[in-house]
Amino acid sequence: MAEKRVSTPLVLAAASAMLAVAAVVAIGVVPDEPDEPPPRRPAGLVVDDSTPERAAESFYDAWRRRRWAQALEVSVGHAREEVLQKQQRDRALPEDERIVAERMWDALANAPLTFVLDEAEVLGGGRLALRGTAEYELVGRPYRRRVEFEVVQVGERHRVARMRLGEVLTELPPIFRGAGEDDRP
Repeated sequence: MAEKRVSTPLVLAAASAMLAVAAVVAIGVVPDEPDEPPPRRPAGLVVDDSTPERAAESFYDAWRRRRWAQALEVSVGHAREEVLQKQQRDRALPEDERIVAERMWDALANAPLTFVLDEAEVLGGGRLALRGTAEYELVGRPYRRRVEFEVVQVGERHRVARMRLGEVLTELPPIFRGAGEDDRP
């Protein structure tokens, strides 16, 4: 049986035609620039325990977002016990309620948090008391709350041993008025 061969110029022409079609399709598929900017995504949770202030800020940020694994990563002692208790309460919720609660907290606490240090006190034994204000946006409004941390150095890193939530310095959005401590940001 005689072998049929396709000529080299014909093969090259066909390949070139396919590449040209692919290029036209690729250019046509690229979407136009949107008229509106993309929706704002929640700010990432960064755990930084390189200084006492950053450890405190990371802990409170994880706490308010209910990111228990990250809060555990940067805590010891009483603070760690409180994280475990809150984590257990969340796990005890029926699955559908837990999912709704997680989504609600993600939506409410998606703005970056800043801890503004007002005072630091050396407590001894490698412990510091940090007092200041946590600031972020909550439901699209500025939110400020007094907070105090006890931070301990562990090796080269810092861990939160205790957190005391203090006075809310801004008016709470209506959704939180009358809420218990566990339900406040």
